[in-house]
Amino acid sequence: MKNYFLLFIFFLFCNSTFAQEKNNKDIFTTTIRYHYGVVMPHHKSISYLINDQISAIELNMGYIPSNEKNWAKLYKQPEIGLGLYHGSLGNDKVLGNVTAIFPYINFPLSRGNKWEVNTQLGIGLGYTKKHFDPVENYTNLALGTKYNAFFKLMANGAYAFCSNWNVNAGVGFNHLSNGSFSSPNKGLNLLTGSLGLTYFWNGKSRKSFTSVPREEKLSNEFLLIWGNGIKQTSEKDHHKYYTSSLTGNYSIGINSKQKIGFGIDLFYNKAANRGKWDFEPETSFKNRFSQAIFISHDLVLEKFSIIANIGAYTYYRTEPEKPVYTRLGIRYRLNTHLITSLSLKAHMGKADYIEWGIGYRIKKNKSEK
Repeated sequence: MKNYFLLFIFFLFCNSTFAQEKNNKDIFTTTIRYHYGVVMPHHKSISYLINDQISAIELNMGYIPSNEKNWAKLYKQPEIGLGLYHGSLGNDKVLGNVTAIFPYINFPLSRGNKWEVNTQLGIGLGYTKKHFDPVENYTNLALGTKYNAFFKLMANGAYAFCSNWNVNAGVGFNHLSNGSFSSPNKGLNLLTGSLGLTYFWNGKSRKSFTSVPREEKLSNEFLLIWGNGIKQTSEKDHHKYYTSSLTGNYSIGINSKQKIGFGIDLFYNKAANRGKWDFEPETSFKNRFSQAIFISHDLVLEKFSIIANIGAYTYYRTEPEKPVYTRLGIRYRLNTHLITSLSLKAHMGKADYIEWGIGYRIKKNKSEK
């Protein structure tokens, strides 16, 4: 009888909170998820290491901005927050566990009165106690350092069983790598399904987003960016090599949130052809350069941009690892002209190096808000 009474009080509470008047205040959230899945082997050495499934716990502390903010209304009130992830990596003895902290953003794709579908993107830092050691852990060819970049992408659906709570489930992809800062660095790709609960601390005003404001297209712009990185080519070669790039990128605003464009990369790589340190002399200065062309896509959130480039080498003296490369990262506009950037350059899923840079921006047309 007592259980039925508590259940009645619970539903009464839910109904009363649904009936409350909606407000436009910022909303704060807490989400806890359980993950279960597999490591996706992308190399024979990784297949050899994996002997178990993976599981993890994730905690998110988020903030949903008021619908009165123009940028929040434009993106349908995305949730922005900080996440904590702790889980296994498929081999407790060799790979151990990972603990990662990451900023994230949830982009709503569709939302009804009680349900929603969104995608979460997070980039942060992961810590693994068990990494490669030439004596104590020489079979771990996946991770060469304690600290690694942690990348998270998840599709998620949620159902609100009362205004302050929802239950959610999703499918996610996580990547762990040091960006070739230290070798070995095969990296790990994790695929998981998740189930979780979210609590909205001060209620939730749900919008159907049928009245998204009509915004002008983003301004066209030209960027000139100087990027810098450090990489190691092999566990046999303990040297760290300097890498650099000079990027020219022209992008065109296609709507109020996105830009597409094209550009030219000029790369300098002191590690060019250094895979056999014991057998070959150092590559000459002129053979460290390569040139490439690329196409770009920018997703713009106020002063931040999430960038994705794909390019192809068109000139080189030392043959690159692959003919095609990708670049994923973020940029931040310091003022009208100056920008900073952080990105990962990769060849067909294998990290080349992590690149940080500073650039100059020339905006075309339209005034900035």
